[in-house]
Amino acid sequence: MAPHTFDEYLAAYGRADGGYPVIDLDADDLQRHTVILTFAGGAKKAIVQFLGLAAHDDGEHLCIDVHAFVDGLLARSSVFGMENGRRYEGFPETAPGRSHGWPAVRGVSLLIGAQVDIGTQPDPRS
Repeated sequence: MAPHTFDEYLAAYGRADGGYPVIDLDADDLQRHTVILTFAGGAKKAIVQFLGLAAHDDGEHLCIDVHAFVDGLLARSSVFGMENGRRYEGFPETAPGRSHGWPAVRGVSLLIGAQVDIGTQPDPRS
């Protein structure tokens, strides 16, 4: 059975030692909170910015922006959604839910890695 709560998710997929960094954003502080993540010896990086939006309004929510870099260069990233083992690409209107009126799923995966330009623009690393 798929996890439905925060605790169930961590029990199923989390670290056994429960050692996680926790970022607690105060809704009164609407500034960007920035975290830098690195992978593969630092070749792949992401700047992750957390923003609390519409504080104290009915539409209050957390926005997470991700900016990808590969080998020090600004990179593209792709995203897809997952729910109940099904992949949703581009969050089509057939996605099983909505968040703030937009098609939504319970899980989001962001892929940062090899870069390929489509069209006439040359790859700046060539």
